[in-house]
Amino acid sequence: MKYRHAMPVLTALVLALAGCATKSACTASDANPIRGPFPLLCTPWTAEGALDCDVLAKEAAFMSKCGVAGVIWPTAGEVVDLVKEGEYVKGLEALAARAAQPDFTARLTAICSGTTSARALNRVREVNAVMDKYGVQMAILARPPDDAKTQADIEAHYRALAKIAKCPVIIQTYNGKSPQPDVALLVQLAKDYPDVYGYVKEESPGGKVNGRIAELVAAKPAMKTVFSGWGAKGWLYQSRALGTEGIVTQRPAYSDLLAAMFEEQQKGDPDGRLADIYAKYLLMINLGDTFGGTSDQMRGPHLYVLQKRGVFTNTYTRHRAKKEEAAAGKKWTVDEVKLTDQEKAEIDRRLESCRPYLRMP
Repeated sequence: MKYRHAMPVLTALVLALAGCATKSACTASDANPIRGPFPLLCTPWTAEGALDCDVLAKEAAFMSKCGVAGVIWPTAGEVVDLVKEGEYVKGLEALAARAAQPDFTARLTAICSGTTSARALNRVREVNAVMDKYGVQMAILARPPDDAKTQADIEAHYRALAKIAKCPVIIQTYNGKSPQPDVALLVQLAKDYPDVYGYVKEESPGGKVNGRIAELVAAKPAMKTVFSGWGAKGWLYQSRALGTEGIVTQRPAYSDLLAAMFEEQQKGDPDGRLADIYAKYLLMINLGDTFGGTSDQMRGPHLYVLQKRGVFTNTYTRHRAKKEEAAAGKKWTVDEVKLTDQEKAEIDRRLESCRPYLRMP
């Protein structure tokens, strides 16, 4: 008789442990930690300017098979339009359905940005609903809301976010519109909400970034993972000398290179291959400067690489129609990357040089 009241407690404990053994929304203390390469997906569009959910899920699966630790969607600049069109949740659900399959090992991560704190928090609630619906393990990448003006505004936002988040949150420190959260604030949030915070994508502009990375890494164990950003262009130094343990960048076409770079670095580069893999990665992302132009670093010729690797079916990018076009009933302008044979040949040569490190066709 004395054990009767213990049975519900034991039952709850067993169920909780069973839940964490599945792909559920458990914290980052499970077998899928928040560290390593977390590339952002390039959003695929149709010729009409609609979100292509089938290709989006295919791209995420490609990235997972390449060995990255996480996949992130969408870019912060896309959120407003995606929400207006009802595509934000639609895309997350397509990704969650794919992530729920046993062969998908990367952690699905959602961008929860907003022009206001309230709108950003609403994105978090939508992510919670997707996790509950599909039973997948996720994370959130959350930069400060655009309307934050002070450190107090930023702190209030992240504390409100922590109260509703059902998964770990990576804080992105720079958005070009609001102040950056102070290092002291980031550390305090990590201490106050250890199941939510402690993960930072440090992407300060100019010469500030390395100093802030060093401060954040020094704040371990409260800080769990500091991610390099800015296209991973400073990652080799930041990882080897400063201690970053992750990469967040919109370079999905090179997910296997990112995975190989990280793995070699974590092993201590026993075969002396790290610099060569990193050089090959830089050779590929330089295509944005070579052919893409200064305004198209993330997509441009990289869409051709995704197409060549069997992931994308086209090289479209959509933009909201200008006022005169909208007045005529047009919603989107859809641009297509068109490369010359000579440009394609150069891209092909560079990609071929990466072949020893490519894990997918």
